[in-house]
Amino acid sequence: MRHAKLSFLFIIGGLFLAAALMIAHAAEDSFARLRKNAAEIKTIRAAFIQTKSMKILAKPLISEGLFFFAAPDSFRWEYKKPLRSVVINHRGETKRYIFSSGKMVEDQSGGVQAMKIVLGEITSWMSGKFDQNPSFQAALKDKGEIKEIIMTPTAKNMEGMIEKIVITLSSKDKAVRTVNIIESASAQTRIDFKNTLINKPLPESIFQDVE
Repeated sequence: MRHAKLSFLFIIGGLFLAAALMIAHAAEDSFARLRKNAAEIKTIRAAFIQTKSMKILAKPLISEGLFFFAAPDSFRWEYKKPLRSVVINHRGETKRYIFSSGKMVEDQSGGVQAMKIVLGEITSWMSGKFDQNPSFQAALKDKGEIKEIIMTPTAKNMEGMIEKIVITLSSKDKAVRTVNIIESASAQTRIDFKNTLINKPLPESIFQDVE
């Protein structure tokens, strides 16, 4: 469970960014429209700042990195600092690399297998099927200048991992602002995205090479 939870948090923020951008491209706040517009997203590149808050921590843990996505299911979730690590999914294969002894080395632990299990849970989100995944209940809320997408887990295998995920969009420019993963009343992970580029060419090497 520990490995699965950690792996889930590695990739969930970026994948929700991809899903949220599908919503950002929709002219109407409807899931039917969302699924129709999912096909429009071919590639995504974004920088992110991740803030991990827990009651037991004196101050939040802050990480920075980059996220890349290419349809249908290739992604790269890369932490640049304070510690370097990369999670890559490409052509059905998931790998994680960590910086050790001056170079990036592949992680051979059981956590990599857990990532593959987690990916099965979120495959439908990548095609905009929020309201068709029995593992989550989806809701869209309009709060004036801000729109929220709230995903609440219903599946038992999500118990103890997250309570809900809240995606915040700007009503004005439809840009994704934040993804807030609420794990419990005393723990949450907030991801702020910036410099997002949509449908710009990405070389395949991004999902293959790690230096």
